[in-house]
Amino acid sequence: MRPVHPQLRYPLLVLLYLLIVGAVATLLLERLQPALGQLEIFTARTVSAFLSLFTAGMTTHGDLVTYDGFSVSIIIECVGILEMLIYSACVLAFPAPWRARAIGIPAGCFAIFAFNVLRIATLLIVGRHWHAAFDFFHLYFWQATLIAMIVGVLYGWIRLCVRR
Repeated sequence: MRPVHPQLRYPLLVLLYLLIVGAVATLLLERLQPALGQLEIFTARTVSAFLSLFTAGMTTHGDLVTYDGFSVSIIIECVGILEMLIYSACVLAFPAPWRARAIGIPAGCFAIFAFNVLRIATLLIVGRHWHAAFDFFHLYFWQATLIAMIVGVLYGWIRLCVRR
């Protein structure tokens, strides 16, 4: 039997890991609900603390972040979990030493969380000062940017942690 070509092997492994991680996450979703609710609140507080470095008028109430009268509710889709799962599947599928993967997954997930905080902060600023553009930035600009961010973090991990 011929080995699978590397250019085909990697995307197939990514899909396999995504299926496995997605199935496990779906099975555990109900049990993880309290922790995920806390993650929403933590994300809201982190966004508020970050923006408070630059401006006044930030408040939080649970998962609700308000900047000078404009509010967003942080739901589980807003915290970057899906992006972290996709990134992790890409790292697991990449032909790298397990030590590099063990460093890459938490470091990359942290980078994705930080980028996501920046994303939510800019959405608050856009919503407060340029409300008509909020939907465009929320639904289109940042969704495309999240894909580029996952690829960028993956590329950074490969360049910094994987020795060839």
